[in-house]
Order: sequence, then structure tokens, then C-alpha cells
Amino acid sequence: MTYTIKWVKLEKYAEITGDSADSVMARRKAGKWLDGKQCKIVDGRLWINLAAVEKWAEQW
Repeated sequence: MTYTIKWVKLEKYAEITGDSADSVMARRKAGKWLDGKQCKIVDGRLWINLAAVEKWAEQW
């Protein structure tokens, strides 16, 4: 799938995927999602890289 928007805020990610914010935070804490790759903090808000997350999911 091709995305026109690469990064979305956590709330939008949860809305479009059905994933929960708690699950995202757990993946970050466990080191499954890396800051700067699948996610990053900008101005105190967590952003998610849709393409990187899809690639990560395909590897599982």
C-alpha cells in the first residue's frame, strides 16, 4: 500500500488502524518500535510512520 502521508499523530493512527495507544506505548517500551523509525516525538506528541509500521508488521 502506498501512503501520501508518511507520519500521523498517535490519535489518527489509532483511528485508522484500530490499534490502541497503550499497545503502541508497549511496543515502544519493549523496543519493538524505535524512535525515529516507526515513531518519533515532535513537540511533545507521538507521531507514527505508517510505511515503517506496515513493513514491521509484514516481518512478524
